[in-house]
Amino acid sequence: MLPASSFVDCPQVRVTNASLLLLCGLPSGACDKCFPPPPLWTALRQGCIEWRHRRGLVFQWGRVCSALTAKVLTFMYGSEYKHGLAGGDELSVIPPTMTNDCVAQVWFRLLHILGNPVELSKHQVISKTPAFLKFAISSEAVVEPCQHPCLSALPEIFLSAIKVVASLADAFIGGEEDDGRSGVAGKAKVNSVLHLFGPWLFEAALINTNLSPSPAPHTKSETASSVSGVLSTGSTSNTSLAGANKRPSSVYSMGSDHRKSTIDAPASAASGAAPGTSFDKLASLSPADFEAGRAEALAALCRIVSSVSTGEEILPVYLSRFYIAVREGLRTPLPPPHKRHPAANKAVPCSESAAAILLNGSNLFRVDLEGVITLVPALLPVLTAVLVDRTARPDKKQPDAVSSSSTGVSGESGTDQYLALRRAATTMLLSILPLPLHFQVSCAALHIAPTAPLPGAYNYLCMLQELTIKEVGVSGERHKLSQFRPQLLNLLSAALQSETQPHTIHTLLGGLMFCVQDASLWEAMDSVSQHNYSLSEGRDVHTPLGGESVSSLYGATVGDQQLSSLTEGGSGHVMDSSSLPSSGPPSSTAPSASQLVVSAADCGSTLVVRSIYLVCHNLILSWRTDVNVSLAGLELLAGLARLHPPHQDWLESKRAVKWLCDYIVYQCSRPPPAHSKDLHSTIVAAFQTCSVWLLSHPSLLLDQDCLAILLEVIELGISGAKSQNKGQVILKHEKALKPASLRVRDAAEALLSCVLSQVGRLPASCGVELVSSQLDECLLLQHCNTWSAHDPLTLNTATQHFRYYVSQNSTLLALLEQPLGNNQDPQPSVTAIVRGPFGRSVWSLQLRHLPRHRSAPSHHSTNPGRPLPLNDCGVKHNVKPQYFPDSVDRIPQCKADKSIPSLESVIHATEKSSAEHEKLLQILDHQMTFEDQLVKKAASRECEGEEECSAPPVCQEFQTARLLLTHLGLLSVDSLQCAGEGSVPDLVELDSSQTGFVRDLEALDATNNRSVDTVHVFYVAAGQTSPQQILNNVVSASSVSSHFIELLGGLGWPVTVTSHPGWSGRSKHHQQLFSQQHSGEARYDGGGEYCGAQQAIYWSDASSELAFLVPTPHHAALVPGDGLSLEGDNTSAGSDSLSAAAATTDADAASSFSSHTSHASQMSSRRFGRQNTAASGHDHKVLVVWLENYSDWTTFPTSALLPECATGLECAGWRDRNPPLVSIIFLHPLESGLFRVKLQSFGNKLNVAGPLVSGQVVSRRVLGSLVRQTALNMARRRRLDCDSYQPPHVRRKLRIQEMVQKYRFDMTEPEFYSHLFTSPLC
Repeated sequence: MLPASSFVDCPQVRVTNASLLLLCGLPSGACDKCFPPPPLWTALRQGCIEWRHRRGLVFQWGRVCSALTAKVLTFMYGSEYKHGLAGGDELSVIPPTMTNDCVAQVWFRLLHILGNPVELSKHQVISKTPAFLKFAISSEAVVEPCQHPCLSALPEIFLSAIKVVASLADAFIGGEEDDGRSGVAGKAKVNSVLHLFGPWLFEAALINTNLSPSPAPHTKSETASSVSGVLSTGSTSNTSLAGANKRPSSVYSMGSDHRKSTIDAPASAASGAAPGTSFDKLASLSPADFEAGRAEALAALCRIVSSVSTGEEILPVYLSRFYIAVREGLRTPLPPPHKRHPAANKAVPCSESAAAILLNGSNLFRVDLEGVITLVPALLPVLTAVLVDRTARPDKKQPDAVSSSSTGVSGESGTDQYLALRRAATTMLLSILPLPLHFQVSCAALHIAPTAPLPGAYNYLCMLQELTIKEVGVSGERHKLSQFRPQLLNLLSAALQSETQPHTIHTLLGGLMFCVQDASLWEAMDSVSQHNYSLSEGRDVHTPLGGESVSSLYGATVGDQQLSSLTEGGSGHVMDSSSLPSSGPPSSTAPSASQLVVSAADCGSTLVVRSIYLVCHNLILSWRTDVNVSLAGLELLAGLARLHPPHQDWLESKRAVKWLCDYIVYQCSRPPPAHSKDLHSTIVAAFQTCSVWLLSHPSLLLDQDCLAILLEVIELGISGAKSQNKGQVILKHEKALKPASLRVRDAAEALLSCVLSQVGRLPASCGVELVSSQLDECLLLQHCNTWSAHDPLTLNTATQHFRYYVSQNSTLLALLEQPLGNNQDPQPSVTAIVRGPFGRSVWSLQLRHLPRHRSAPSHHSTNPGRPLPLNDCGVKHNVKPQYFPDSVDRIPQCKADKSIPSLESVIHATEKSSAEHEKLLQILDHQMTFEDQLVKKAASRECEGEEECSAPPVCQEFQTARLLLTHLGLLSVDSLQCAGEGSVPDLVELDSSQTGFVRDLEALDATNNRSVDTVHVFYVAAGQTSPQQILNNVVSASSVSSHFIELLGGLGWPVTVTSHPGWSGRSKHHQQLFSQQHSGEARYDGGGEYCGAQQAIYWSDASSELAFLVPTPHHAALVPGDGLSLEGDNTSAGSDSLSAAAATTDADAASSFSSHTSHASQMSSRRFGRQNTAASGHDHKVLVVWLENYSDWTTFPTSALLPECATGLECAGWRDRNPPLVSIIFLHPLESGLFRVKLQSFGNKLNVAGPLVSGQVVSRRVLGSLVRQTALNMARRRRLDCDSYQPPHVRRKLRIQEMVQKYRFDMTEPEFYSHLFTSPLC
């Protein structure tokens, strides 16, 4: 090895890359055979320190350190550890025979061979060498050694050196992405990484600030002792490993891959001078010139601190240093345009350091960092500048930014850089949105003392105070955290108005929905707590939800400046309360106590109004062309419809429905080339959102204008055109049915059914579980007068008493002409069971001449009695009547009188007439004899006494089915005739005596008229990866968190499976098998009681049903295909499809989908334009996973737990899909009482649904509600994305059409009319 004197530091010396690589790699080869003594290491270090101002040396130093670090990480954490460092040719500098101890020694010495890399930002220190002094003395232009022209390249060299350090630090924390670093098995602790690299990175992060670091120690003992100093940085020995081969060219260029390779440096990098540097230009450097390297150090520190694992503690000294460095980085002003680097992106509206913090510190508020909220005052102005400032828009014509380093790697274009920064700022904004309300104590809590100390570092007295934070600095002024809430809300709305990227808009919509719902629930809970306190003053009241506090916040020393307003940075576009719509809710004359804390501008009702206006306005103007953004906006509107804040103006609800109708009209009126599956999906979603608004606000139908608009849109969806369009009136019979698509028509029909039969009626008195009648043929027949209670009754027997008709090929009528037992009026009555596409209803009808309220009460006694006879009958005169007067006999006859022959002559004229006369005489004699007998009997009865007359029995047979069909207008000749070949008449009678009729009727009743979904909930303890361990957690309450039990209660309400009439999570056959398996098991209390064996968590509305199941371990073996694990098996068991018997039972009795494959069914399916699939949409699974350790999401055994999610409705081979159709909602509780959310979806074309978004932090108040809405929207998104999915009412209609094809009576019109007069039993 060469002595120190042999290293000549002269600008004219040119050394090739090969020589520098040989110089850096020579110790590695020499140490393998003979480890150099300390003097040789000292000489090498001294020479490298004198040459460290040369790019080539720093470049080769980074390559060698990267290779050595990769080797060290391999034998420390194993060969499977992903560090992303050097490989291939770079590892050739390490002899294969070198031992691990030798590699570690060489690595540590070469890592510090350049001394402190931060000294590269101090040209005065770099120029303190004999060569620079000699050159300054010999040169006339150079006055000071620090003015040497070659020092102009120090900013780029400093950036390269910091990138080396940062990449080595990234290798130790592991992972390529932010979420992946905390999930690397065996990664280094944050404190260990900061022990190695903290002094260098902290010192680099404080460049160009007033906080100068203390002098760095030069010995290992001094370095170890320097940990106790808050601002002590700059150690030359406490550093660690990193690789320079995969770092970005510049943080400010914001490349998509922050680990771009820097190995392929040009050969000219070995030279000491920068490209284009001439000796006639002296170096003039300032600390601001090293901003890129400072930003790189801040980015590395953010990544290191954000990688903290659950339960891992960071030393307070490091947190203090980090917060100070971040605060100073956020407060760094943006340099004027003429002073920026030529390669800097002029579209970025903040400084390079602030941009680095946003891009790499998005997880700072999503991990358990002590005192992190002290950064909120410094962060808000930066977020405002990035999200609101419209003057910082990127120039589309701007060329791609060039890297500021000497590697020549280009970054992204200005537009991509700006959008990446906005995405990072949006993520950061969503992380701090819940903080103001979460740490704000309700007014009622200020009067009540707890009976037990609260968990956490704060005592109760501190909790009752309004949480204040103090900025990093020396001024000491504190700020209430609640004062930032209006600014955050205004920033959120302003960012949503100015955002143009779909993914970012989706994220902002999730944050908006959280803010509105959280504010509404907070106000409601606060009012309830105040009401309870006023009723009983001495009663204990629990503290508000999420009252746990972050430890040691009050002990932080913060702040030398007062919080600036949100308009700081020149934004000027933040909305204030004056910009709200004029149609807001009226102010209350007596404000509640909650309004003393929350201003009227951001109360729950006002936020609802602002959100409706903002979303609807953008949905029509700018979001209508993007399917994912449109669906996210419609999902948010549906969520807002379910909120009922006080003092909400119903005009806002009317305006929201009007906007939705306008959106549907615009989408339907787009030209044919624009019509696609995605466009129709947005229309269907808009119809569904309208139904949610109407069901939540039934008073909207009382408005004539609103009802007219709704009916026009429904008509447009069903027929494809309006009756009144541009002043022209199109009659119904003249309109051709050309809807935009069959899916749009089905959605419009569903909305029409909602308007006519559900709005104002749901929830019914029996609960939301039922939207259809539970009465069937057996129950009705048991209540008939003619039925004996002792006779056995089955559905096969009961159907023989009914007449079955199908009207309009979509409605099945079952008519019972026998009167019910509770009907005593002798009126024609009929009981009708109406089975239609939207459910089953039962009506009892009676033919009356007058309505009941106008009819007099009638009595039908057996002997009404007769009036008393009158004894004074008068005088009876026996007078013989005469037909002619007496004078007739005295008139003489003439010939004319004899022109008519006598009767005797006519009778005896022929033998035939004579015989007929004799026969007539016999009849007369017989009648006279009969009458004489009656006279004698009457005479005998007069002697015995008179008999009273009795009324005839009331007629019970009226042929009421014929009367009802006649009154409905279904018995006309036209209704019984086919309109064309292959069509079906409007009225068809079915033969209920055929085999299979009862089975198909049961299958129709089992076909749900609402969409059904099952969500499975799992609890994962820290470090668990085995499915059996995960399932065993919910057995006992001691194994799960109390917040997990609270989450289950917020998802819905518990129901008993055996008596529950709605969806229980599994098909009928599958449920029977599952109940048999768990019949003998002990009762669970850790959430496993909702496994579905006895209880389940249920939620429903008018169109959807959700069942939440918590799978538990099982021990009994089931039939193949049930999807459950066998005894002792931790993965899966059984085949992929159900057995033949199980499939038949499920399809016919419990399945919500038609599984018939007859020719008639296939014709019906083709007529509707859909494939006849049995389980479209049910192969998609939605999982909710509770994580004690956030990093366990990377090792969650999704495929192994899929068998536990079988419901009996899946297609064969549903588990063999790659990737599986699974959407997962990961929930991780933070120590602050908030919850971190991560969403993961596989195999779904549409993005993950909201309102929850990945990376969001939510409060405990709204966790259950938001999880339920997200799970429901995930299932709906999957159905929208499935081509073969059929809505429930379409499936019921197809079943009815199939029954028409199979059981139709083939009769002519006369035969049909004749059949009406016969009894059903004939």
